[in-house]
Amino acid sequence: MYTIIVLRLFPETAAARWLDRIVGITRDAVGRIERRHLIFLALMAAILIAGAEMLAVAGPFDMALVLLWDVSTYIDIVLTTAVVATATRGGAGWRAIVARFLPRRAPRARRRRHGKRAAPPTANDDDRPALARAA
Repeated sequence: MYTIIVLRLFPETAAARWLDRIVGITRDAVGRIERRHLIFLALMAAILIAGAEMLAVAGPFDMALVLLWDVSTYIDIVLTTAVVATATRGGAGWRAIVARFLPRRAPRARRRRHGKRAAPPTANDDDRPALARAA
């Protein structure tokens, strides 16, 4: 709370510049974290929680890290593919789901044209060919 007050009211002080620099460094560090890094950390936590049995299956610790990195990359690719497929193929389904829950509007009444009506065709047959007149 006090840091926000210092940064807002006294931005020219040394403390405010130091706080701004620390926030910038933290923001840049967190900005470099990617989705695959988070997946890797989650898998690492699962391996460490599972205990020595999982490490024995994976072999030495450095080989376990390489295996985890491969698995995290694979999971990242699968998640990305699922999201892209859902976005491209799921548009119509999403619209159907949204339309199902939206209130339906009453159909609009058709407007009648208020203008000149076209004249009905004339009844005389003078424009038809002579064979038609003979019949």
